[in-house]
Amino acid sequence: MTYLSRNLCLAVSAAALVAAPFALGSPTATALNGTDAPAQLNYVAKINVGEQSACTGTLVDPQWVLTAASCFTTDGRPAEGKPAVATTVTVGRTDLSQTGGSVLPAIRLVPHADRDLVLVKLAAKITDPGVTPVRLATTPAAAGEELVKAGFGRTKTEWVPDKLHTGTFTVAATAATTVDLNGSDTATVCKGDAGGPALRTVNGTTELVAVNSRSWQGGCLGIDPAETRTGAVDTRVDDIGAWVSHALSRDPDDVTGDGKADLVAIKDDGILWVYPGTGNATGSTFGTRFQAGTGWGSQNAVTVGDLNNDGLGDLLSRQASDGTLWVYPGTGKTGMETFGTRYQVGRSWQTQDVTRTGDFNTDGLTDVLTRQASDGTLWVYPGTGKTGMETLGTRYQVGTGWKSMDFITTGDLDNDGRPDVLSRQASDGTLWVYPGTGRVTGAFGARYQVGRSWQTQNALRTGDYNGDGRTDVLSRQASDNTLWVYPGTGKTGMDTLGTRYQAGTGWGPYRIL
Repeated sequence: MTYLSRNLCLAVSAAALVAAPFALGSPTATALNGTDAPAQLNYVAKINVGEQSACTGTLVDPQWVLTAASCFTTDGRPAEGKPAVATTVTVGRTDLSQTGGSVLPAIRLVPHADRDLVLVKLAAKITDPGVTPVRLATTPAAAGEELVKAGFGRTKTEWVPDKLHTGTFTVAATAATTVDLNGSDTATVCKGDAGGPALRTVNGTTELVAVNSRSWQGGCLGIDPAETRTGAVDTRVDDIGAWVSHALSRDPDDVTGDGKADLVAIKDDGILWVYPGTGNATGSTFGTRFQAGTGWGSQNAVTVGDLNNDGLGDLLSRQASDGTLWVYPGTGKTGMETFGTRYQVGRSWQTQDVTRTGDFNTDGLTDVLTRQASDGTLWVYPGTGKTGMETLGTRYQVGTGWKSMDFITTGDLDNDGRPDVLSRQASDGTLWVYPGTGRVTGAFGARYQVGRSWQTQNALRTGDYNGDGRTDVLSRQASDNTLWVYPGTGKTGMDTLGTRYQAGTGWGPYRIL
């Protein structure tokens, strides 16, 4: 049994590791000899950080890859939010010289508080049914257990291989947060394999047990031939399920910090209320309301979005008297401390009669979508990640002729990871989705109808109210002020929304939902 010191090298730059259901007893390629990895390991990702370095990661959700935090910084944790260096992630191929799969920008990093781990959010969801995220293990590695590691890293003879490689390692010991692994002369972790998975197969299903952090790199190309040690230290992931779930469930409508979509509403008397979401499809959709502010009668447009990109929903509001635009940052607390001290982000916004939020250019920063009252043009003000009057950049036009719509809101209705526009035609009450493309030019694709006779509703907004990961539509019935949820299905066309269920009564006194 070999125990490793803390002087191991970071296996960063020029490759990565991959995984998918396969038998541990089957022939596997080694990281040194360059044998091809099984094609079913297509959920292993290659991560290119800028032009000079690369790592490996593992798809753990259709829009998230788990890798080592040290891939992005060698000193502590990377900052949460947009990567400091432009990062590209390739998922869905074990041979990078081939076409297929997806090549997407990384738009957000969520580092673990005390482990060499980071979740990387992709600009869109992986929708290929042949690429399935790997599940996290729930039991730790045991001494003597064999794990298969995979990566796109350097081999014994290649600096930057195109193909994914694998090797079998033996668990030497498991500590509180790490796993020590013994390699061999045919299995070692090289440059570019950092962040790659260590896998086991249980009853035909592959599990992610650990993520590579450091290794000796003995036998790797470019390493001193005198270095013969092949062991590695990986970071345990069998006990991080709650952290991953919370990070993945972050919702722009979540102002309480619990990962569930909340409802912020303003009564006619100017009192601001928060109805905390429960994530329940049956029973109570919202918990007991709490007051979060007074004097909100001075605001005539209010919407929710993560404007400061800290993972919590903020309020974006317009002062009725002068058209100034303000952000009230969410704190994750409840009661009168739910929102922090406001800061101004714009002036003369009385020219806009619609204000909604979303990451429309898929750069990881929240933008603001508006409609010009005078001519019905649609605009996007791109988020900058800054605060104050620099919060929003120079606007760009994304549509014309939108005066025919009497309700406009935003949300990911087609479940592809990009925000869409949901609107109601004033003339006949038909409901339409304009799918977001994530581009600046051609920001929205050809619309498709998702409903009819929606003139019976006098309020409309979106959010994941039943906690299933898909965007739902919340509406208020004009005749009796009941509140309804139309659950999203992730489909398109008239199947986009499922059978509605009631979420509340007596919502007439609310001026803004």
